[in-house]
Amino acid sequence: MSRRTAVTAGLIVAAALAVETWLLMGRRSGEPAYQPAAAVVVPSLEAAGADAITQTFVPGADGLAAISFVPLLGAGRPRTPIDLRLEVEGDVPQAQRRLRPDEIADGVPFWWEVPRIERAAARVFTLRIAVPEAVRGEGLRVAVGPPGYRWGELRVGSRRQWGDLVFETRASQVHVLDSLRTLRRQLPWPLRTDGALVLGLLLMNLAAAIVIGHVAGVGAEAGGADRAGFRSASGPGD
Repeated sequence: MSRRTAVTAGLIVAAALAVETWLLMGRRSGEPAYQPAAAVVVPSLEAAGADAITQTFVPGADGLAAISFVPLLGAGRPRTPIDLRLEVEGDVPQAQRRLRPDEIADGVPFWWEVPRIERAAARVFTLRIAVPEAVRGEGLRVAVGPPGYRWGELRVGSRRQWGDLVFETRASQVHVLDSLRTLRRQLPWPLRTDGALVLGLLLMNLAAAIVIGHVAGVGAEAGGADRAGFRSASGPGD
């Protein structure tokens, strides 16, 4: 193998390792969110009394750990506590919290950290925001945008509303490496360790480098043979 071929194969392997590392540990995925442009965000209808604001969403990753919404207090701050509730697949409660009105700020996302839900992927969750002791005019409005989150729906009370809640989520298993760790839990030690995964990736890339080097070397030899044959056929007098 020529030096040029070896360098080319090494560069290809290094680039492949960089991409694989980013896919395994850098890229985040599976955290549902809806963040429309500020110009199209408007206040929702009011959550007050029996009318609660609800938004459904479907995580793509396990380990759901937090969810946010954006209070809009232009019409006034609630005077009574705000009840948050997270439900899954119907009305099965996963977490609840009661907020004081002074814990929220106008236009600032409020992050609610919930006990981590390990098996969250592909399940339908509902965030419920209620001000049960408020009378009309003293409840809470939150930021909503045009219909843009196709995996859920927005409701106020029992009525479906136009648009979707502006929200974000955080999860603990958002990298491919996290998912691989979960899948490898049943394997015997040391196959379930990260070291075994790294070794496997290195071996696959080494095999790829050998194949690339061989193909490149064969191509270079064929090209050299063709050039030599052409010079022989041309002869010194041509």
